Amino acid sequence: MEPDRKIALKAYEILKRKRRNFLLSVAVPGLGQVAEGRVLTGTSIFSIFSFPFYYWYLLGFDFNYGSVTLLGAQSLLYGLQLLDAKKGVSRETSPCEDFCPAGVKVPTFMAFCEEGNFEEGLGTFFLSSPFPFTLGELCPAPCEEKCGILPERPLRIREVHREMAKIVLENLPLKEREPFFPETDRRVAVIGGGLAGITVAYYLSSCGVQVDLFEKEEKLGGIINYIPDFKFDRKTVEKEIAYATSFRNLRIFTGREVREPLNEYDAVVISVGAQLEKRLEGVEGENVIYPLSFLKNPPEVKGKRVAVVGAGDTAIDVARLGVRLGADVFVFYRGDAEGIRAQKKELSAAVKEGVKVYTNCSIEEVKGTELKLSCGSFSFDYLIPAVGFEVDRELLKKLSSGENSFITGDAAAGMSTFVEACGKARKTAAEVLKKLKLSDRAWFTIDIYRGKPAKVSGSNLFVVSESSLCQHCGIKVKS
Repeated sequence: MEPDRKIALKAYEILKRKRRNFLLSVAVPGLGQVAEGRVLTGTSIFSIFSFPFYYWYLLGFDFNYGSVTLLGAQSLLYGLQLLDAKKGVSRETSPCEDFCPAGVKVPTFMAFCEEGNFEEGLGTFFLSSPFPFTLGELCPAPCEEKCGILPERPLRIREVHREMAKIVLENLPLKEREPFFPETDRRVAVIGGGLAGITVAYYLSSCGVQVDLFEKEEKLGGIINYIPDFKFDRKTVEKEIAYATSFRNLRIFTGREVREPLNEYDAVVISVGAQLEKRLEGVEGENVIYPLSFLKNPPEVKGKRVAVVGAGDTAIDVARLGVRLGADVFVFYRGDAEGIRAQKKELSAAVKEGVKVYTNCSIEEVKGTELKLSCGSFSFDYLIPAVGFEVDRELLKKLSSGENSFITGDAAAGMSTFVEACGKARKTAAEVLKKLKLSDRAWFTIDIYRGKPAKVSGSNLFVVSESSLCQHCGIKVKS
């Protein structure tokens, strides 16, 4: 059985149990809590709820201000215990989980990796995102910044799930798959085939919804397709995308740009990203190339002087590619070193490769091939303004068609990291299922915790040994 199907069916059983326990608490206050193992909580709720009514019975059920107050208080208690029953057993999460924008259950997949069960580890990762390998390659790993287990360094969480995913994906056959639940007649359109759009399409189609995914380019992946090959294993990334889009009820339309509302669907998810490159006003010409054009089809730059304006991830990608093509590359950033948005490891790699980085240098004027900066002048052969991306608000306004439209990923809140876009997309998928009255299938909203195993085993020394260092900072509680 596929690893994500196995975990989805397990999560669905938990969903059914939670729903049953909630209904028990609707019938008898506290009974649902007892059924899920919180006996003391359940019996306390039942006693506190029942005793005042017995006291009222002894007084003869007189209707007065006191009895009205009693009824109000008991109604409030009834409502609160229903909220408690709906929430169910909660778990104190670890700092790494709390600071992951996608809510990846780090201790759980690390526990499975520690015992050598990579398939189940991969399955639990799919509860948060269908891209364990891609995020392992490209995520800035805010989880690692909060890991304090080792005094000298954080755990290599990102590398663990990248290697775990690669091991499993290499042996996973690519074939058309059945959804995890019976197919419905509900139809959803997803506009935009970047990671966020694929994430929404994956979760919805896994739940049996008929999904049509539209992408204006000839292949899925969005901005992934502009990232230089030297940064990641493209072959495995493409296999991961193929696996995430392999459900029979998910139709893919590439080379299809959508610019008008799709009113024939039960819901439309708009995930077109922040696709407009910001322009430097008045800076144009044959020597000015914007980043996506450079990354997709770079000119001959060997022996040329290339000026890159900006210091985000895209700017550093451009700079590193330029160096590899034989150019002399200079990066100019208007802020100080602490304000550089690019990942530290990427910036460090760029400097080691020969990229020159200058901070506190803002553009004052561009004349021909002369760049006047606050820190001096610079003559260039090519100028690449990599100053960010914007959301096409006009397109969003055109595509949105009322309460059945959902905007997600970078289109919702501007340019962000891949992991942030995936996190937003998963939440959007849950909102769509709620709108379609299919929330009972939202298997990816369930928290599944795996305690630290008693025994360490497995053939991949790095994954197993690194995972064994995880101490599960969160403590499982029943309250």
